[in-house]
Amino acid sequence: MTVVASNLQKRNYPMKILKKYIIVIAIALPALILITIKTFNAAGFKYDAKRWSIPSFNGSNLVSISDTGKLQGDKLLVILDKETEGEFMTSAHIVMIPPGAILEKQHLRLMREHKGPILLFSADPGLSARVWMIISQTGITNIYIMTSHIDNEIFKSRFRPDTVTGPEFTN
Repeated sequence: MTVVASNLQKRNYPMKILKKYIIVIAIALPALILITIKTFNAAGFKYDAKRWSIPSFNGSNLVSISDTGKLQGDKLLVILDKETEGEFMTSAHIVMIPPGAILEKQHLRLMREHKGPILLFSADPGLSARVWMIISQTGITNIYIMTSHIDNEIFKSRFRPDTVTGPEFTN
């Protein structure tokens, strides 16, 4: 009988260890699985914000309406708001996507499968810039903000650091 009891103890030994560490396993295993999924998820964001913001700082992501013809390949024009009016080039495939729906699977798939420049257009340049940053962080490249004017920081009056003398009126 001692041999049978010894065999039963040997079989129960893994269960004793499992019971002893069940809390650690219950926390560590799901965390490990979630980290693995997050790491290898193809639809996730790329977190190198400095790398993605460089084109925005040097203006290489901006293209004027008149310069869109210089871009090579089939163009995909993404209109971000309903208020946008005007004529757009006929050589581009035009799609209207609301900004809140830009990360939906069918829209991301459309932009990933497109083999040419993607042009974002909105009446609000800030909206186009935010959407450009979000799309860029998903890893999609060859995206441009289409604007009516490249120099969006035109100063109307000269800067004066001395406010004691009053404003300067220039035309």
